[in-house]
Amino acid sequence: MKDWQIFFWAAAFFNFAIGAPLFISPELMVGMTGTVETIDPALMKVTGALVLCFGVVYAIVGGDPKRYRPVVWAGLLGKLGVAYVYLPDWYHGTIPLTTTLIVLMDMGFIAAFLYFLLRPANKKTGFQASRAASS
Repeated sequence: MKDWQIFFWAAAFFNFAIGAPLFISPELMVGMTGTVETIDPALMKVTGALVLCFGVVYAIVGGDPKRYRPVVWAGLLGKLGVAYVYLPDWYHGTIPLTTTLIVLMDMGFIAAFLYFLLRPANKKTGFQASRAASS
């Protein structure tokens, strides 16, 4: 599970890196990504706050991935929401490269979250004395 801990802490860092500037200064984030021409600062700050909250969730999951595994479903839904919002614009070529890179990272997280959630939770490998004794 150590690899998953590192992965979820990296996911948390990614969300902090995206959410903090969006929450603190939406205008700066929009300027860096070129996402939209006009913005509603309150809506952008709320979005940033939610991204930060998901970062906290990923950090908690990173502390004990096995215990908090079910919580990752919420993260998966959040990432799917981002993809739903931006993929049509990406397909039509109407979002800038910086935003495209952020969305592609989220797509990578979607794949990893699915792998984490859909694989067997308690993978049993190697020799097990209890099974050998019952044979």
